[in-house]
Amino acid sequence: MNNRTPTMKELQSFLITAQQLNFTTAAQILNITQGAVSRQIISLEERLKVRLFNRHARGLTLTSKGQEFLPLVENAMNHIHRAVEQVSSDKRQIKLKAPSCITSWLLPRLMSFQQAHPDIDVELTSAIKHNVNFASESFDAAICYGKQPKQSDLSAILLFEESLSPMCSPELLRDNTQTLEADEMTNYTWLHATPQKSDWKLWLAHCGVTSATSEQDQHFATLDLAVSAAMQGFGIAVGDIILAKQDLDSGRLIRPNPIAVNSGNGYYLVRPTNIRNPSLDLLFEWIID
Repeated sequence: MNNRTPTMKELQSFLITAQQLNFTTAAQILNITQGAVSRQIISLEERLKVRLFNRHARGLTLTSKGQEFLPLVENAMNHIHRAVEQVSSDKRQIKLKAPSCITSWLLPRLMSFQQAHPDIDVELTSAIKHNVNFASESFDAAICYGKQPKQSDLSAILLFEESLSPMCSPELLRDNTQTLEADEMTNYTWLHATPQKSDWKLWLAHCGVTSATSEQDQHFATLDLAVSAAMQGFGIAVGDIILAKQDLDSGRLIRPNPIAVNSGNGYYLVRPTNIRNPSLDLLFEWIID
């Protein structure tokens, strides 16, 4: 081994310290002494002949070289972890990350895939965040929400575009079978998936309404929580008609106004382009079909 090649201990110490920017916290995570962490970092800096951290009285900051080195180390360590898992497991495993709001749409497809391919284990992690960083997160693929990713090292396939429309429990409108116009909805609680009320604002603007406000607003951390609250009769949410299709078809949700607006965002199936994985190829084909 080239004497400039860092050891695994040095890389691990650098990675955790760079993420925490604190020797004491890094030592607790690594289960070694603070002095041992400091020595590993000094050894790494001497080996590379560059300074990776600026030492301050109240903590650390990364130097420009440290900032450049961090994503490279994250990527390399994730490659190593994936390689270890691949050769040490009897089953072929895929780690998939997806926003929590798409879970109800995704789960039936994953369950049917598992029945057709019992030798491939798909581990699903749902998250509030709508993006992924394969350099720092140990996932093989992800479903991302928003605009189409433009990175050259990512393959992104559009699953569907977001189409937004008001929806609520039929119990909320049991005395009113007519279509509600936008200004008539102001008598109900509006359920928002974002603090900015962006979904309602977009739909109202599409209807040509700019000044309407609700009697009461309720905010939630995610779209699925807002739609779930609507299903329980707490108010009206502006939700994705594709994600809510099962509940709309079953009558658990209704659309008090049929107008829908495309948000310009979509749900994309994303994977790194530089990793070959036949099991992942099968899963992508299954979800897309």
